[in-house]
Amino acid sequence: MIWVVSPMLHDTESYRRLREEVVAATTATFGPVRFLVVDDSAGTDADVATLHSLDDVEVLTPPFNLGHQRAIVCGLRHLAPTLADDDVVITMDSDGEDQPADVPRLLAALRESGAALVLAERTKRSEPLLFRVLYVMFRLFFRLIAGITVLSGNFAAQRGDSLKATVHHPSFDLCYSSTLLALRRPTTTVPCARGKRFAGRSRMNTSSLIAHGIRMLLPFSERIAARMLVIAATTFVAVVTLLVLTATGVVSGVSGSVGFTLTLAAGLAFATSFIGFLALFAGFSQASLRD
Repeated sequence: MIWVVSPMLHDTESYRRLREEVVAATTATFGPVRFLVVDDSAGTDADVATLHSLDDVEVLTPPFNLGHQRAIVCGLRHLAPTLADDDVVITMDSDGEDQPADVPRLLAALRESGAALVLAERTKRSEPLLFRVLYVMFRLFFRLIAGITVLSGNFAAQRGDSLKATVHHPSFDLCYSSTLLALRRPTTTVPCARGKRFAGRSRMNTSSLIAHGIRMLLPFSERIAARMLVIAATTFVAVVTLLVLTATGVVSGVSGSVGFTLTLAAGLAFATSFIGFLALFAGFSQASLRD
């Protein structure tokens, strides 16, 4: 059995089209598809009632808004006990930006590769220019502090046995998409362009993008902590060395004011690195305690 799990927030029109196109693209080759949609409006979206008449759709309505990432995890944990080991679960957005035509490609890659997980690798995005620029900056920042290049999101296919073995990992409560990478399961990727929304407007703005970026970092907290400590220690050594060289006059041709400025800049870099590490660690600890 193939399951498609999607979070949805006041986007029923897009979701109905998504379902139709997934069925049209997938059924002939891979067989019947069933759908689980997580209504993240906490029951306030009256349009969701139109989905209950669809025999292949199950609607899960949490009692409060979970947010995009936790809504996916909620749906997967709800579904996991009913899955057979050879079932396949697709996670994808409900608005059409994860393109239904790519679902058969993910399923084929999962079948042919024997991997536990297949991720859609983003090759092209259709968001506004500012969003794309911020996304590129985030990828560079993520690479710097976590040592990993992020090219994928929520659009993924995984086998039932692998999903059941991992879905209760606590990192999934922090961020679904980056935990898929952090668990290091046997994975293959399929190049997929990001599509355009079927209807309505995206609710992702600059602040929510930044918040999502922070959540994506949390499953890598141990790796980031180690890298931040290395950066902090290296900067500290550089500051002390520069102070000594400036004080002893070994640094020639540099005025006292320039030397002081360089030392101050290095000290600020050290302080920023260390404070960043502490903030990230504290955020991770608090999130873990809440869960």
